[in-house]
Amino acid sequence: MAILSRYSAIRTLIVEDMPTQQTTLRGQLQLLYIQKVDVASTVEAAVRLIRQHVYGLVICDYNLNQKSDGQQLLEHLRDTGLLAPGCLFFMVTADSRYDAVAAASEHRPDSYLVKPITAGEVEDRLKSLLDRRHAMQLVTQRLARDDLAGALAACETILAKRGRWSMQALQFKGQTLLQMGRHGDAAAVYRQALSIHAALAWAQLGLAKALQAGGDVDGALRLAEGLIRSPDGARNVEAYDLVVSCLEARGDHRGAFGMLKDSAAVVPSARRQRIVGEAAYRNGDIGTARDCYSRVAMATQGTIAAQPQDAIAHAQVLVDAGDCVAAEAVIAASAKAFPNDRMLAVAAPALGAQMQARNGDSTAASASLAFAREREILRRSSADFSTIVLAKAELMAGHEEAGLKRLESAVTDDHLNLRTRQLIGQTLHQTGHADQFARVVEAGIVAHHVAAAKALFRDGRADRALTTIEYALADYPDNCEVLLQVAQMRCLMLRDSKHLDTPAVERVRACLSRLDALMPGSDRVARLHAYYRETLAELEGVSRVPQ
Repeated sequence: MAILSRYSAIRTLIVEDMPTQQTTLRGQLQLLYIQKVDVASTVEAAVRLIRQHVYGLVICDYNLNQKSDGQQLLEHLRDTGLLAPGCLFFMVTADSRYDAVAAASEHRPDSYLVKPITAGEVEDRLKSLLDRRHAMQLVTQRLARDDLAGALAACETILAKRGRWSMQALQFKGQTLLQMGRHGDAAAVYRQALSIHAALAWAQLGLAKALQAGGDVDGALRLAEGLIRSPDGARNVEAYDLVVSCLEARGDHRGAFGMLKDSAAVVPSARRQRIVGEAAYRNGDIGTARDCYSRVAMATQGTIAAQPQDAIAHAQVLVDAGDCVAAEAVIAASAKAFPNDRMLAVAAPALGAQMQARNGDSTAASASLAFAREREILRRSSADFSTIVLAKAELMAGHEEAGLKRLESAVTDDHLNLRTRQLIGQTLHQTGHADQFARVVEAGIVAHHVAAAKALFRDGRADRALTTIEYALADYPDNCEVLLQVAQMRCLMLRDSKHLDTPAVERVRACLSRLDALMPGSDRVARLHAYYRETLAELEGVSRVPQ
């Protein structure tokens, strides 16, 4: 008869390349009555198993004697969301200094064990983490269902007990209030935690986020900078990112870029180098961008951490630097590493078109562009960096309208992203179209609002649709597309209500009057005038309404 313990139901994966260590770890888990144990000798095998099964615990060796190490596996699993909710990840290492490695990364394991490890050590870590999970179970369950009010109530229940999990409950309460947009209440919770333990890094960071969300950017900046200067916050990646966000909100892109470079020096991960490279490129610092993407390539080549978008960005930077030979090598290597990546399928010929345009070979550039456009149509996805690459190729080849349209689509798909706008600004500047920036951004934002309003109208939420499009008109009072949509929606709503609403009629007339001035002789405006007259005739008769 099998002996059961609180750990017996935990399905566990051991990631270890040494057979003797595999046997040792399996034996130690059996001492805890953990029977469902799978073993992977490589990172690739581990990912396959994690895709197939739901694990409660992963025990992974840090040094796997492969191109990918345990830390890269952890980051990949967390970034891609492959780990099941609540799955614990334990790192095993022979180096007691691993804590410094984990601190210098974006993701930390739930725990780490220094060799040689014992069943008792594994049990101690499991017991502590499972106790915490059990205590906070109702909170996490409500959060998983996006029941924020329920999660908040569960936090209050835990806090009312004044037990050992009060600080954990305060942390969840602050995070939940932030998600609910109750920034002032969240700030009060974090201040309460700091009144108990003034050096709590998570509470300082949470308070800074609450202040920023509430509009106190300067206060948030002071707190985040103070956290970075403290012993506990010197390696806090989130604190650096919050400082960057605050500086960008103040329009201090140079200061934000400098802080990003500082974070890469303190936390020298591939991800940090990638972020600095992106910022350098947006700021027109091609030299720094080239150095950063070279480091990313060296750190991730052949590993699970390699990403096709890194190769695209690296190649684009090399093209801009005039090193087409190196760019071609990066594209060729990435095509082998990611043969089925759709973003790369568009970017590779687009980059080729850029290089050909640089060399004055317009015929070859046109052929490459045609191929890239075909791949873009087949991809049918939202705009991303490959869209910028293709737009740049169009502009460099002299296809101004097509290039600007693609940049507009990038704004439409991510209309609130200021970094996307900065990247677009650099692209326009580099191709001699800097004067088109305001028009491109406005067209992209307007397209987003128009699409959103149309979708709401189709879903039967006419009032929401009208509010959305009217907000757009307030921001862009002379945008013809918005004026047309406001007038058309107003007419449709008048017909649907079968009621002659005088303010609505006046609003349509005002839009049409403005359109006549902005688009004289337009067939589209003329058709809208006719539709307006038909609407009035249907409601009361043309003779009774002044024209």
